[in-house]
Amino acid sequence: MRLSTSTNLFIDRRNGERIKRFEAMKRCYNVGYRVIDFNFCDSKGDFDFLSEEDWMTTVLKLNELRSELSIEFSQSHIPFYDMLASSRSDIEMLETMVQRAIIASGVLGVKWAVMHPGTAHSCNWSISESKKQNIEYLSPHLELAKKSNVGIAIENMADFSNSGIARHYCATPEELCDLVDSFNDKSVGVCWDFGHANIMKYDQSLSLKHIGKRLKATHVDDNFGSRDDHLLPFYGTIQWESIMKTLVQIDYKGDFVFEVHGQVKNMPDSLTDLVAKHSIEVGNYLLKLSKAISL
Repeated sequence: MRLSTSTNLFIDRRNGERIKRFEAMKRCYNVGYRVIDFNFCDSKGDFDFLSEEDWMTTVLKLNELRSELSIEFSQSHIPFYDMLASSRSDIEMLETMVQRAIIASGVLGVKWAVMHPGTAHSCNWSISESKKQNIEYLSPHLELAKKSNVGIAIENMADFSNSGIARHYCATPEELCDLVDSFNDKSVGVCWDFGHANIMKYDQSLSLKHIGKRLKATHVDDNFGSRDDHLLPFYGTIQWESIMKTLVQIDYKGDFVFEVHGQVKNMPDSLTDLVAKHSIEVGNYLLKLSKAISL
């Protein structure tokens, strides 16, 4: 495993402003990250380059910076929305951004693009209907991803009580693995979000053992079990020692990717780099722990 972080580590500022991804990449590099998750989800304001006519020009410039800094984008996060809802009027625009993010991931050398599954709310949260509709939705995106030499990692959800929605499909490891297995394709795997799993109160070691070789990507973050706080490990209630042991046991080959923007976004600008450097210390501690376990 290598330590990595999402570009969103520096995106959101406490004054409501957002810095551009070019600067976010440089700041991730300057504090010590060399493997990065490119987050396409920040599609607001000047981040909305995916909807612009010359979007590929921006992607190529981002790739030039990637090469200049000698960093690797091993993962990306594709824009998400409630794609199984039929009442949206902006689906065409959103789908354009999803498709372009997948293509851009290929240009940036991404191995695994993370996508959220949807839930068939209008069908009484039916598991079978949710599975059917997700297969129909994801299949053409998978073909596009394969043409771009990118795999699709489907992320585990959580039953977020603050969203007003009582149930999310793939909030359980069984549903997630069943959906992934239904494709019968080595280009489809699992992204495990530890924060989501903590909200569900899972024994994450058992969940990871159930997922096994399907695990291709991670979103590493902590919380107190009620909200998706996106904190650094040890700042919430997750028991990381047993998790690191299990990642070794299942022979996880991917990266250890922080999604901890909640730890940084409320910090004054003069402290953000200090907190980001601290995240590397925490990450290296956990990776050393996993190496000690494997000996």
